[in-house]
Amino acid sequence: MIDLLLVAALALNATPIPDKPLKPEAVAKATARADAPEPVLHSVAVTLECTARADGRIEDCHVLGETHPGLGFAETAIALLQNSEVAPGPRDVQFARTIQFMP
Repeated sequence: MIDLLLVAALALNATPIPDKPLKPEAVAKATARADAPEPVLHSVAVTLECTARADGRIEDCHVLGETHPGLGFAETAIALLQNSEVAPGPRDVQFARTIQFMP
């Protein structure tokens, strides 16, 4: 699932190939941009608090903290846990879970 999200994110950031030749100054700009190191996200983590219902459903997840706010990892972490299931228990239980995203 995470691999699919990363592939989709990379595809959205792809630069289209122009229909006509580029001017030399445009090539210089593109080359300068290509030479600039892109930041690699390491240690991306999101901590969620959720409720495990007595019947085993996981609901009511919200973010307690995240290492890279605003990049969509919190929403992805919630989607991974929301409406999942655990072994049924005698009562509803709140729990915290940290999800590590790997590059």
